[in-house]
Amino acid sequence: MEDETGAGVNCRNGSQRASYERLPAPCPSDSPESGGNVGALPELLAPAGDWASLEAALEAGASAVYLGLTSLNARRRAKNFQPEELARAVTLAHDRKARVYLTLNVDLAERELGQAARILELARQCGADAVLVRDPALLALRPEFPEIEFHFSTQTCTANSADVAAAGHWGASRVVLAREMTLAEIAAASAVPGVRTEVFVQGALCFSVSGRCLLSSWVGGRSGNRGTCTSPCRVPWTLAGHESGTPLAMHDLAAIHRLDDLRRAGVAALKIEGRLKSADWVRRAVGLYRRALEGPIADPEELDHQVRQLGQYTGRALTCGYLDGRRDDLTGLAGRPASSAEGIETDAASDEAAAPDGVPEGTASDEASDEAVAPDGPTFDLEILVAERGVLCRFACAEYRTEWSIPKTVVRRAHKAVTIDQFLQWLPTQEIRGCRPGRLATTDPEFLLVPHAVNGLMARLSTAIRLAQKAPDAQVRTDLPDRVRTILAGEVLAGLNRRRLGEKPDRVRLEPAAIGSFLKHVRPEAVIVEGLQAKMLSKVRAACRRTALVAALPPVFFEDDVPAIRALVRACVAARVVVEVNSWGGWWLARQERARMEGGPGLAVLNSLAARVLLDAGIECVTLSVEADRRQLEEVSPRCPVPCSLVVFGRPPLATTRAELSAEDFGGRTLEDRRGLKIAPRREHGLWVFRPTEPFDLRGTRNDRIHVSHLVVDLVGSDDPLGDWHDLPEEDEGRRKSKSKTFRFNYDRALA
Repeated sequence: MEDETGAGVNCRNGSQRASYERLPAPCPSDSPESGGNVGALPELLAPAGDWASLEAALEAGASAVYLGLTSLNARRRAKNFQPEELARAVTLAHDRKARVYLTLNVDLAERELGQAARILELARQCGADAVLVRDPALLALRPEFPEIEFHFSTQTCTANSADVAAAGHWGASRVVLAREMTLAEIAAASAVPGVRTEVFVQGALCFSVSGRCLLSSWVGGRSGNRGTCTSPCRVPWTLAGHESGTPLAMHDLAAIHRLDDLRRAGVAALKIEGRLKSADWVRRAVGLYRRALEGPIADPEELDHQVRQLGQYTGRALTCGYLDGRRDDLTGLAGRPASSAEGIETDAASDEAAAPDGVPEGTASDEASDEAVAPDGPTFDLEILVAERGVLCRFACAEYRTEWSIPKTVVRRAHKAVTIDQFLQWLPTQEIRGCRPGRLATTDPEFLLVPHAVNGLMARLSTAIRLAQKAPDAQVRTDLPDRVRTILAGEVLAGLNRRRLGEKPDRVRLEPAAIGSFLKHVRPEAVIVEGLQAKMLSKVRAACRRTALVAALPPVFFEDDVPAIRALVRACVAARVVVEVNSWGGWWLARQERARMEGGPGLAVLNSLAARVLLDAGIECVTLSVEADRRQLEEVSPRCPVPCSLVVFGRPPLATTRAELSAEDFGGRTLEDRRGLKIAPRREHGLWVFRPTEPFDLRGTRNDRIHVSHLVVDLVGSDDPLGDWHDLPEEDEGRRKSKSKTFRFNYDRALA
């Protein structure tokens, strides 16, 4: 491969090193007491979702760009860059005196560790200035790549000064702060020495705090923490049975009038969101912010007009309310009616298109190609096998093979369902990512598929085709240094986790109010308690008696919460109670007090190297990701170098928001979308948390290839903890049956 200057760059075997010069980092603060950039012009950081956007950003005056490859980044729906294009992109940016930040900001599965390391090596060879990271595994590799800065992505949920201090401990030179922070909180975070801060100033806002959303994963196995979010928060919902428009659809961020405030707060970089937006939008946004940064704009009304024009791209209202601590009136509930285009734009899931006659609405994939499929183009094979326990789908395309299961569902409205034979006859009329069906087969042509099952099947087909297309040509092939290979190999400690999935759970997760009544009837080996305060600890500890107590810290907290959390940690240390940390800031506070620590769902792992990093951080037990599918659990659990826990039952928090919602409208009521997903909002740790009304349940699922130390039943959010504990599904030949339909989250799906 050659860059535009003709310099040879061998990114396949690593035998040559690129001779690119990295641009210097933005200058540090004038004050040694601050980690920010007080008194200096902040860096203007622009999105580059493709070549056109990259060129537009540079032409408009961006001082840095962030971009991703076609895999392992948090915007996988963007066009992104092929590995062989990275060197040319870096050269183009450096020629314009702009820096390049590569996004590697997703949870990594065990089998993706090698690819992630090769992406780091490619970034080094090509001269990228920094990488944005989320997964703890990459922190183990950071010392092997001293030429590259490591930035904590907003996906790490950096929301307070403790989070920033933890990032600095792990060698991060910059953190991307949570979008929900106030100016005062940003200033406190920016004052941490040695770490620069970056904030978003324009673009989409997520309803949930970034890195704390499972909505898309829950409804279809497409995880925002893996870059495949379908934005279910943007769709219409009913509230307590009444149409409520789009109450979870956030307004867009526009902070162009607050640039001086952010500069005074010590922010080093201003970030524009938009890797899924057009090059024209990127050019206009960067140009507008560049002019605003370099001096006052003569006509404020014209500035307002141009900002509103940026907002017309999505059709949403604009806000900077979080900066001022104003958290009400931020969502679609108080904005336009449900009939508006609030949820239809390029950076959210589009409404499902109507399908041909005989097939339910919604089966046309939102990732379908706009191009006609050539008769001799790529093909895929699909076999649908209907068995007693479910429907198995086997997929093949080129050298790529995968399979997944979908549960049998009760058909209540047969006129809306289709037979598998009808579906397979309709499928060749669809264009999915430029690929057409080849061999199609089924064991039961007359089996009925309900619309939800067809929608899920099309989504899985689109994902499988995308993975098949990327498998041969998007993999980075460069050789790795021996030291990196050694780190990836690690050491497997056989027998460390002896419990198998399907055995009796030994731990329970509860809220303080439920402990006394629950432990009168059930005695697990340990109880993990959420929502504790220091003043409660002695009473809760007495209620636990001989049952081990683990005090869970919240997964999201802001600057004003730090003293109370520190007080709880100190009380736990005095009482010899183990602390469960669920964020990097929680870990930092617990470490400072020398508390015994376990890692909870907020610091969950999807690979063994991440577990090793947490072990090195003093964490005695880690939690496997609740999002993981069967294969991922089978791969990570035997290699885990530390005792690990697996949550086998629960109603996990699907979204955590700082937006202030009306307690009168939302308190005690249920939201439901058109697919039948029901979620219940409630206040937890001062935030609104949305949990599903129906739990997932793996307790009756037997799998001897999944090895753990603890099986946890999570009863937070349960109306009847004792009833849920005793309502065990029956096991039948390694698979569970239940009196009612039971959901197993991503266990039967392939987590995308």
